[in-house]
Amino acid sequence: MAVRDVKLLSDGYFNIDTGLLIYGKTKYYGKVYKAALKPLLIVADDEYILVDTGFGEPPEKVRKFYALEKTPDLATSLRENDFSVDDISMVISTHLHLDHTGNNALFKSARFIAQEEEIAYAANPDRFQKLAYLEDTFKAITYEPVSGKSEIVKDVWVIPTPGHTPGHQSVVVNGIQKYVYCGDVCPLRENYEQRNIVGVLHNSVQALESIDKLRGIGGYPIYSHDNEQMSLKQNH
Repeated sequence: MAVRDVKLLSDGYFNIDTGLLIYGKTKYYGKVYKAALKPLLIVADDEYILVDTGFGEPPEKVRKFYALEKTPDLATSLRENDFSVDDISMVISTHLHLDHTGNNALFKSARFIAQEEEIAYAANPDRFQKLAYLEDTFKAITYEPVSGKSEIVKDVWVIPTPGHTPGHQSVVVNGIQKYVYCGDVCPLRENYEQRNIVGVLHNSVQALESIDKLRGIGGYPIYSHDNEQMSLKQNH
C-alpha cells in the first residue's frame, strides 16, 4: 500500500477569538479570526483516509457562539473532489474537540482512530476543557485506540503531540511529498514559525515541545485553522 494523493478539504469557517489560537499576545485578545475548517483526505492504494471531520452542524446552543459559515461543507467538498462520504474507510482524529469531530456520524463505513489517552480524556475532561468537547459527536463512535507513535497504513504515521489536549496527535504522510498535519498544535502558521503555543491549553510545556517536534520533522506543515493556507503545495 502506498499513498497516491493528498487533498485539503473544507468544512467551511467559524469565528473564534484570536487569543484562543495564539497564547499570551494581548493584541489578539478580542480580535475575531475567521478560522478555516480543513480536514485532510489521504488517498492510499486500499484506504481513503480522512483526518478530522470539521464542525458539522452543531446544536443551536453551540452554533450561536461560533458564527459558522458552511461554504462548502465537508460532504460538498468531498463531492467537488470526486469522492463521497461512503468512500471514506478510515477517520483519524487529531483530538476529539467539537470542531474536529462534528461530521463523524456521516462516515458510517469508516474505522475511527485516536490516541488512547484522548479517548479516555474526552469521556471525562477537566472543567476548563469541558466545553470544547461535544459528546454527541463521538459517543456513538467506536474508536480504535492507538498508543504513541504508530504507522496506521504504509507511509501514514500518527505521532503524539500533547499540550492542546492530553492525547492530541498529528499525522505525518510520506508520499511523493512529506506532509505534516499539525492539528491544533499549530492551528495557524504563526504557531509553527514563531513557536507560539495555542491559547486553548491543557499543558503549556508539552504544547511547546510538540511544536518543536513538528518543526524537527520538516516536510510541508498543514495548519488546521489557518485561512490563508487553503491549498497544498504538491511536487507531483
